[in-house]
Amino acid sequence: MGLAAGILVMAAACGDAETQSPSITPSSTQSSTPVATVAIGAESPAPMRVVRIDEVAFPVELAVTPDERIKGLSGRAFLDSGTGMLFVFDVESRLRFWMREMEFPLDMVWIGAECRVVDVSVDVPPPDPETSRGDLPRYSPSSPAMYVLEINAGEATRLGLGAGDPVKFVGDLAGKYGC
Repeated sequence: MGLAAGILVMAAACGDAETQSPSITPSSTQSSTPVATVAIGAESPAPMRVVRIDEVAFPVELAVTPDERIKGLSGRAFLDSGTGMLFVFDVESRLRFWMREMEFPLDMVWIGAECRVVDVSVDVPPPDPETSRGDLPRYSPSSPAMYVLEINAGEATRLGLGAGDPVKFVGDLAGKYGC
């Protein structure tokens, strides 16, 4: 048992802040709001970037630059439960997303400049690997959006996320991108 715990601790210390998936640990606070803390390695904690939708908090990775937005979650085998990737755009518009090189299904939470959910695309499947880039399905919200939060398929429905829910960026995101 002690050996297994030691191996787990060593495995958790491997990787770096750019590649390692966050370890999510529920935090008990005075609020009933679900909050998580992120720990990556013992030497330098990862920035705490959180998107709060209504009463649910998602630690997130960011996709802000054009290259980061194109890559997104492509090529990954999974996304840790309760986490996501936040795509940030300069202006609100009718965004179009594809799932190029995705390996697992997602929910896309489309967020407007007014910091409210404008639409949710649920259970978006990964494409067949043989699908050419030009034939990939495109996904868009019913209303203009400025941000997109990608989370694991089924989480939006399970958590009751929907149009009109308020959105707030907290932690290291507070005051950086709006919301």
